[in-house]
Amino acid sequence: MNYKEIAQAIFNKVGGNDNINSVIHCSTRLRMTLRKPELAQTDEIKALDGIMGAVNSGGQYQVIIGNDVGYVYNELVKLLDPNKSSSDEAEKVKADRSLKGLFNSFASMIAGIFQPIIPAIAASGMLKALLLLCTVTGIMSKESQTYMILSVISDAAFYFLPMLLAFSSAQKFKTNPFVSVLLGGVLLHPNLISLLGGEKAVTFAGLPVASVQYATSVIPIILTIWLMSYIEKFADKISPGPVKIFLKPLIVILIVAPVSLIALGPLGTYLGLGMSNGVFWIQERIGWLTVVLMSIVMPLIVMFGMHKVFYPIIFASLASPGYETLVLVAMLASNMAQGAGAFAVSLKTKDPKFKQIALSAGISGVFGITEPALYGVHLRLKKTLFACMIGAGVAGLFAGLMNLKAYAAVGPGFASLPMFISEDHSNLVYALITMAISIIVTFIAVYVIGFTDTVIEPTKTEARPEPAQTQSKSFKSKTVIFAPMEGTVIPLQQVNDEAFSQEAMGKGIAIQPSSGKVVAPFDGTVVNVFRTKHSIALKSVEGVELLIHIGLDTVKLKGQHFTVHVQEGDEIKHGQLLIEFEIETIQRAGYDTITPIIVTNTADYLEIMGHESSEKTGPEKPLITVL
Repeated sequence: MNYKEIAQAIFNKVGGNDNINSVIHCSTRLRMTLRKPELAQTDEIKALDGIMGAVNSGGQYQVIIGNDVGYVYNELVKLLDPNKSSSDEAEKVKADRSLKGLFNSFASMIAGIFQPIIPAIAASGMLKALLLLCTVTGIMSKESQTYMILSVISDAAFYFLPMLLAFSSAQKFKTNPFVSVLLGGVLLHPNLISLLGGEKAVTFAGLPVASVQYATSVIPIILTIWLMSYIEKFADKISPGPVKIFLKPLIVILIVAPVSLIALGPLGTYLGLGMSNGVFWIQERIGWLTVVLMSIVMPLIVMFGMHKVFYPIIFASLASPGYETLVLVAMLASNMAQGAGAFAVSLKTKDPKFKQIALSAGISGVFGITEPALYGVHLRLKKTLFACMIGAGVAGLFAGLMNLKAYAAVGPGFASLPMFISEDHSNLVYALITMAISIIVTFIAVYVIGFTDTVIEPTKTEARPEPAQTQSKSFKSKTVIFAPMEGTVIPLQQVNDEAFSQEAMGKGIAIQPSSGKVVAPFDGTVVNVFRTKHSIALKSVEGVELLIHIGLDTVKLKGQHFTVHVQEGDEIKHGQLLIEFEIETIQRAGYDTITPIIVTNTADYLEIMGHESSEKTGPEKPLITVL
């Protein structure tokens, strides 16, 4: 995998610096905030070598890469222009105030705040679990100084969680991160803790200050930094230039800190307690059912990158009462199921290449990284995804009935088993049983439900020299694709777009059109008409799947200057008018109208032979012969 080339291709196909607002990455996917997500060439990104999928979800444009995502990210950030202002008025997009838009904004905010601090929290949680293991087995005593120092190290990320969140919230809300950390420090200052813990009521300027402990809290500091992002803009406007360097932050802390202590801090604390108590209230009554349902739908949640939305629930539960019994437990059941399902596929498939892919995905899955299994195996086969849901649901039922508890915010898997260690030894045993149930049931379900193996095994007769029979077979299976428009034939390799020129989407040819009409190149069916009208997918009666992509980057026109005369599912006849486009208007707008014509199921055929280049062509002339 060439990380630099992949990063460059992704950068180009999402719109470059003009469209990229910010980018982060998690363990398997790039997460970009795009100013205009509709400009991203999703189909072409999916077709890139090394890309498992792409989806716009949760307010982020997500490109699923797998374990190599960090390397691609490092190359991608080199391409970003640090001087490009995300607040450029000319590039602002009108906010989507619909319910879906608001939810996507919320999901994007949560992911952006919590994702950067996960490594610190995960490492601290695992260290706490390992320390407990050491004391339970007698390796280390709680009275030893070594244990005490390690305990401080493991507690630090949780105790100072408001300061970590202050920094990441500042980046998300685009405000000063260091003043934000200062405000986080205010909430954790030992003198404030001592004052609030006293017997006397505390007031500020005559207003009561609630006695709240902010160590390990989540919501109070997020609300505080959100408020700061607005106060900072106000302070910037009223602060004269010569004294702005100290007056602006002074105004911020003098306003935000008291408001946080008097109102936002207590409000956030009660919201956090209400959130965790609400989850436990549900689980006390139908806990086993919630875990079952969460385990079943977890692959779908992960598929759209929405699992990050549950971070506040996880963190609130880990803060009080100190463990989490829903999301992380469901992830354990689901992760094991997807890993086991991939293992079963690797044993059952007859395709050597797919066998290797499934085996690798299975290993990643049981270690807590499920995207390779989900995108590389189960979404491709579909039936195995249902098998995984069955296995996860049965395992989730056991975990829910046993009230399995997780003590660290880390991806559940074999390597992270210490996250289930507690003074109650049975909790780890329940975790192991949950894993075993998920693996065994899923493995059986894959074999019972089965899947369609797409491998085409070569027979011995194919290796024998039988020229007459081979010629006859080729002639009978030959499909002729006629030109869908008038123009000049151009080799696909000369198209100024790597997804086409490198045949990432399939073999074919291109036409530089001389008129703005696209007609049916054969008898068949309309498979899909893209909503931006610049591209249409067809299928011939013989089964040839063809993509006609009018122009390069014309998706940005959002359907302007295009008129579509058919719709998905229509039967078509050779020569029938499909699309009209205003060729001169599109060219004046700065777009190349060269039209790639791709056989997208190239792998199903022996040969794709294109017409001679540099020749004039039209709807009555053969363009591609498929054998």
